Amino acid sequence: MKLSPLKRFLLAALAWLPACFVLWWWVSGLTVKLPVWLAGQALSTFWPDLIASVSQGFDNGGMPTMEVLTRIVVSEPGPGGQMMTGYLEPTVHPLLYGYSLPLFFGLCLATPQEEERRWGQLMLGCLAIWVAQAFGIAADALKVLALSTGPEAAAAVLEAGLNVNAIALCYQFGYLILPTVVPAALWLALNRPFIEALTGRKFGEPGGGSAGRNRAS
Repeated sequence: MKLSPLKRFLLAALAWLPACFVLWWWVSGLTVKLPVWLAGQALSTFWPDLIASVSQGFDNGGMPTMEVLTRIVVSEPGPGGQMMTGYLEPTVHPLLYGYSLPLFFGLCLATPQEEERRWGQLMLGCLAIWVAQAFGIAADALKVLALSTGPEAAAAVLEAGLNVNAIALCYQFGYLILPTVVPAALWLALNRPFIEALTGRKFGEPGGGSAGRNRAS
């Protein structure tokens, strides 16, 4: 039984997507290095009075984290009831914003095309997705400071000239929109001829396919 191109693509995607997600989870400590660095550069450059530095760490389960060292001084009760002061250092989990990478890889690997073109798409996808991931990580770090780490941090965020509503909007955009839209939109844009062949219609032509062309003629 001969399968249609659409069914072959769907079966290939079903095979590649789980494999890509497993590999991504396994090498997650490497795939977050650049997004964490980009987010750290953005935070420390635009808000140097708020963010001192950013580094990559790991949680108790071995998953990568982004450790944000701030310039916000906080006090906590220590041993013996004595108050201890130090700099606030919240943690962000970058993998929450990185699942678009294996999604895009799975779609590209399932798409029939020349290997040179495929590798070009994978490299371009990495760049675009890592930038989007860095945006989400940075917005998450600011959201944590503004809303989840106490009055000292909230006051420091306001003193830095940041708007809490804008931070919340950027966080929602980076968490809910970018990880799903970027890989799909990028794959659609890079594989337009393949998608047109699958659907039988041209982009921008409402009728599409041979019927639409016959009507136009």
